[in-house]
Amino acid sequence: MSMHPRNTQSDWMGQKEETVKEMFKSFGMEVVTKKYKVIQCFPKEVNPSLTEVLDASGSVIETYREDGNKEEKILPAFNAWSKSGTVEGEPVYANYGRKQDFEYLTNDLKMDLTDKIAIVRYGKIYRGDKAKFAKQYGLKGVIIYMDAKDYAPDGVARMPDGPGLPMTGIQRGTLKDGLGDPSTYLYPSTKYAYHDAAEDYEKRLPGIVVMPINFQNALPLLASLKGDDVKDDADDSWQGAGSQTFTRYKYGPGFKDGSNKDKLRITVNLEYRMVEIENIFGVMKGQQEPDRWVMVGNHRDTWVHGAVDATTGLATLNEIGHGLSELQKQGWKPRRTIVLASWGAEEQGIIGSTEFVEDYMTLLQEKMVAYINVDVAASDQKKFSPAATPNFRPLLERAAQQASAPLNAKYDNLYKQWDAVSKEDDSTLTSPKIKELGSGSDYAAFLNMAGVSCIDLTIVGPYYTYHTEYDNYNYLSKYADPGMKGTKSVSEVAARILFELSVEKLVPLNAASYSNYVSEKISSSNLEADLTAKDIDFGILKKSLAKFVENGQKYEESRSKILDDKSRKQMDMRRFNDRMIQMERSFIFPPGLPNRPQNRHILIAPSVLDSYSGSAFPGLFDSIAMAKESGKEEDWNEVKKQLTIAAWVTKAAARALSPDVFPS
Repeated sequence: MSMHPRNTQSDWMGQKEETVKEMFKSFGMEVVTKKYKVIQCFPKEVNPSLTEVLDASGSVIETYREDGNKEEKILPAFNAWSKSGTVEGEPVYANYGRKQDFEYLTNDLKMDLTDKIAIVRYGKIYRGDKAKFAKQYGLKGVIIYMDAKDYAPDGVARMPDGPGLPMTGIQRGTLKDGLGDPSTYLYPSTKYAYHDAAEDYEKRLPGIVVMPINFQNALPLLASLKGDDVKDDADDSWQGAGSQTFTRYKYGPGFKDGSNKDKLRITVNLEYRMVEIENIFGVMKGQQEPDRWVMVGNHRDTWVHGAVDATTGLATLNEIGHGLSELQKQGWKPRRTIVLASWGAEEQGIIGSTEFVEDYMTLLQEKMVAYINVDVAASDQKKFSPAATPNFRPLLERAAQQASAPLNAKYDNLYKQWDAVSKEDDSTLTSPKIKELGSGSDYAAFLNMAGVSCIDLTIVGPYYTYHTEYDNYNYLSKYADPGMKGTKSVSEVAARILFELSVEKLVPLNAASYSNYVSEKISSSNLEADLTAKDIDFGILKKSLAKFVENGQKYEESRSKILDDKSRKQMDMRRFNDRMIQMERSFIFPPGLPNRPQNRHILIAPSVLDSYSGSAFPGLFDSIAMAKESGKEEDWNEVKKQLTIAAWVTKAAARALSPDVFPS
């Protein structure tokens, strides 16, 4: 599956689609496909993108091109949805391109960044946020590269002698902020859909020229910058790996005095194409509750070979399907309908799954029990790093206890490895860490738009070849996951979770785990102090949280009573399950977060500082941060509004758990 590049326009993608369909058929599943016509972004075949250094007369003295490989059908390196065009300006080094990095340059160093071109390294945050922040601070272009300090650090040999990224490695990736096809924003790209004109949907794109380059080409640019040496603090180092002849990074702006280098010029030539994408589903109908769905999904498109991202996830789907097939041969059938999903066009902005969610929104909100996502099953074998809605914790812990540990010489099962490694990273933890969901993969639309409980399963570690041509089977089998032990562990956890969700009479998601998490998240924050300082009534949220915790506890206490009561009818259990499902839906606020209408889940949404990461009650906490930053009293009115919404949806979640008519 990872032998050939499989972007959405690759000739090999069609073969992969047919392979997935045959795979699902071999499991005895009904194969269903859903196609959408979407806008995607690709390099133009003529006038390739390039980076140039100009002298004072405007003549080109150095040129760097990041060509692909036509013979192997590898596209030239590009960042999807970058603005096309040519920009010139003085270069400035901006570390990882985080908001705090640009603030340091402007506030601490008093640097004017207007019309400069930022040179930033990959890492720490989503690349699209690097572009977003650069534009906010007035820069006109961005160059992104993979510094050896992060991708081939000291002691790590470069491929083929080790897992480190070669100097020529270059990361592709999308820059788009938001989910799905930008030309059909908030509705699906069906065959009859109206698509906005480019001048309209471009308003929703980054709007800045961005060019990825490799470290080999970045080094001469970095070595030529003037200015002071960058800070090298232990907790916030701007220093990269450099080279034998270049050891200290400079901030800039501009090239060194006396150099013949004057300006940097970036030319990006991309085009938008209407393409047909396909989502492929393997369906196993439930026996007692066929109208309740449990889904596990993975995307099959890749930037290049994508052995780790995301073919390890496809291997997980394959293993789960084989297991279900063997059970089915023995006469077994699930209680609820099981769906295996193979998503198209994830890499350019989570397009396939988002269009499906938009298309089937009403049915998903009625029928969907939960969604399990496996994108990268394993990029290493040490750190199990799941992210989930809080109701998954007890089920996940049980599943991990029954799964093998990749480091099986040291740990009896995956739970013990997960718990030990979590506490190595953070000694204050009392239970293994579960991250908050952001928007980095195909769970995003299910959670943020439809209010479906979700879990994302992965084992992580140093992933030096991410989105490069070096993420191939050799890297996976030799360095990332030898023996596929990590992928095997994640497959076992995913299978166990899918099995329980599809067969247990009472859906094994835990309301008390959810409500306690929310309450603890708020109590451990500075929210009450921030609100009290502005004479804003925190009590309205406090009361809603208390009722949510109370009803969550009562819900779980009634679980065993329902199971023990033999007189209970199937419909009683169904109603009990529906209360859990509706609890998650209750956090959906249809207008969405401020200026983020796709992010409708008020409790869990991507952070405005890093779209890969999740944030709790982001509308409320973001509005407080913005009010503090602006210093304007009127901005606290937005805080009051977000507090009202947070209290309301929390009370709605508490009510959803109650069996009463019109609960208080």
